[in-house]
Amino acid sequence: MPGIYRLKESSNEEELLTTERHLSQDFRIMSAGLRKGGEDDVDLYFLQQHYRMPTRLLDWSADPLAALYFATEHEPTADGKLFFMDSYMLSVNQQAEETFEGVATSRNEEVRKAIQIITNWHKRKFPPYIIPIRPDHADQRISRQRGYFTFHTPEARELTNDTNSTLRAYKIPAAAKVRIKKELELAGVNQFTVFGDLDHLAEWLKSVHCKQ
Repeated sequence: MPGIYRLKESSNEEELLTTERHLSQDFRIMSAGLRKGGEDDVDLYFLQQHYRMPTRLLDWSADPLAALYFATEHEPTADGKLFFMDSYMLSVNQQAEETFEGVATSRNEEVRKAIQIITNWHKRKFPPYIIPIRPDHADQRISRQRGYFTFHTPEARELTNDTNSTLRAYKIPAAAKVRIKKELELAGVNQFTVFGDLDHLAEWLKSVHCKQ
């Protein structure tokens, strides 16, 4: 489930939508001086997700090594999971071929209308299915991580095998995380290559040169 539903899973949909609308509005206003400018409603909504704001989006990657990095990065004593699916099956399994076929882009009209319910406070219903989205690479994080999203709605909060029959989860044992991270490092996958900003460059350099 996306962050907005994990944040307030027990709340009703009206409360969730109100919370998300205020989050989106404040993010737009308070981030204005930190952005390059010119982003539209959809781009800003994607940025919120990439900077860990709770949204109706789930992050996906077309790069399996980037996905493996995130599956091993947090909670070193807990098992991780690497999820995989054929995103083209979302339209088939949800019988939504008339609206989108394969993966929608950020210019898809159904995508834009759904997001504008949040960003522009439009009064219309969300679509009854999960939509896979390939965003424009307007932000370097999205580009570096080869990011994709799934957009979730009140009638389709959770991604399951009913909504996509190809969904699989692979266990990443906690005991294997350190070894996998070392192998990813050898393959050139680390926090700097994944995020590409000065903060993560500094953290990566410290981890390389200042080991205890």
